[in-house]
Amino acid sequence: MTAVPLTTPSTEFIKFTVISFLMIYALLRSVERLAISPSKRARDFQRVIQSYKNGEPIEVEGFLILRPPPNVPKDGAYYLLSPLSPSELPKTYIRPYVVIKITEKSRINAELKSGEYVKIRGIVDAYPFGNMRLIHVISLEKASVEDYWLHYKELALEKEELEYLIDSTINANYELKKAILYSLFASPSIVGGKKVWGDGVTFSAIKNDFKIIKSLWEASKYLINLFPEELILKKGKSKSFIDENLDLDFPFFLRGGRYYSPSNKSLLRKEIPVAEWARDYFEKKQAVFLTPKMYKRISPEDPLAYTSETPFIVNERIGWERNRELEQLVPNLLATIFLKKEKIPSLSPSDKTVEKFRERFERWIFRNAREYGEKFDALRLKGMIFETNMRYLLSLRLLGSIARFEGEINNRIISDVINMNQEIVDMWINEISEREMLKALEIYEKYIERDFRNKRLVMALRVFMDLEAVSTDGSVSREEFYNALVKYGFKPSYAEEIIERLIADGYLYEPFIGRLKMIKPE
Repeated sequence: MTAVPLTTPSTEFIKFTVISFLMIYALLRSVERLAISPSKRARDFQRVIQSYKNGEPIEVEGFLILRPPPNVPKDGAYYLLSPLSPSELPKTYIRPYVVIKITEKSRINAELKSGEYVKIRGIVDAYPFGNMRLIHVISLEKASVEDYWLHYKELALEKEELEYLIDSTINANYELKKAILYSLFASPSIVGGKKVWGDGVTFSAIKNDFKIIKSLWEASKYLINLFPEELILKKGKSKSFIDENLDLDFPFFLRGGRYYSPSNKSLLRKEIPVAEWARDYFEKKQAVFLTPKMYKRISPEDPLAYTSETPFIVNERIGWERNRELEQLVPNLLATIFLKKEKIPSLSPSDKTVEKFRERFERWIFRNAREYGEKFDALRLKGMIFETNMRYLLSLRLLGSIARFEGEINNRIISDVINMNQEIVDMWINEISEREMLKALEIYEKYIERDFRNKRLVMALRVFMDLEAVSTDGSVSREEFYNALVKYGFKPSYAEEIIERLIADGYLYEPFIGRLKMIKPE
């Protein structure tokens, strides 16, 4: 018998390595073919518009330019429509504008501003200037700018390609790098949720070392600045453009930015590291915020960490390098993001996979309560970093972001969220100073009786907190609480008695029949 050396790679490992190499090689070799360049968009649009005969109906999308074209007739309002976005228009010499004619009979359901992305239905005609075409507008309505990036769905990237592009751009630990990638996909809304949030995400990381925070800010700023201007959240955005061929000079008004990184490093020292004008977007989660922050001392009541899906504490500098492949494939990345958002627009608490996640989250809560005891319980109070209901909703949103990236919710994704949460809990428990932890414990003791004769009462209250953690509206049905108490060893008669005791002692109240909520200290 011939012994096989221990160092010999397995067939599966060799196969995996070869496949991975071929995939990366194919990606790099096909960047030029894959890239959705402005010139490609312009040529494709020109080919389509020229294929229509005069008198034929047409439906087309594009960006309004409220300037009259050359040689304009006097029988209506004539403007231009650009198939290229404001950020892409200057990047190509091919500019196949279409003239649009608006009359009193045209139905208008959009703001008439340069830069507005619209859908037009009308009739194709010739225009008396060069080879330009004209559309007699029947209807003009506002369209989602996301549709612009969805015109090339077939060129969306595979998740392995995305992972490779991010891996070759950012040098950080696995969880941090993944959290940044997942954040780009934003978060589905939660059906029936008490919190009225948009589809934004807050990725935050804090440390009392400015060099570390600055490195993460520079990496995230590089990623955000790759995106077109119309997708970056900025104050009072407008972009001037001059087309010398047609003697046009006009501003594009850019609205609806979806991605934000602090514009200057001085913001990194603020309690909430965003500009004042962006606070409302931040609080309503109407954009993706990549917002690292320098702190003087870590606090479990930190308002940035409190509302972040992934509040990391970073201990090492983040490395990054310019990635030309990523820069070329940004339009493909955006097509991928918006395609995935289209596929998973929302999450329903009644969905079976969400129910499975809720059960896993409950077990995770129990496990940490056993391991860390009152420290963990104190950090789950109102306004604290791991406030139960808030952390569940944020974890559910993180689940949705990962599901968009992966294309579905499965057991592995659920485990990924639980593992990421666990790493964040371990970080915070170990980094919070003794002084801050004592303050949190004092608050906890205000409404949790410490008398050892009431251990069962404390246990029942913990069970309620765990049920509350996975409730979208912060309330728990009396029946659900009763069943949970019985499940965890309470006799049925005592379970009923202890529910009444918690209500009588002021820990719980019944906002309406059959539903219970916890009374929390202000």
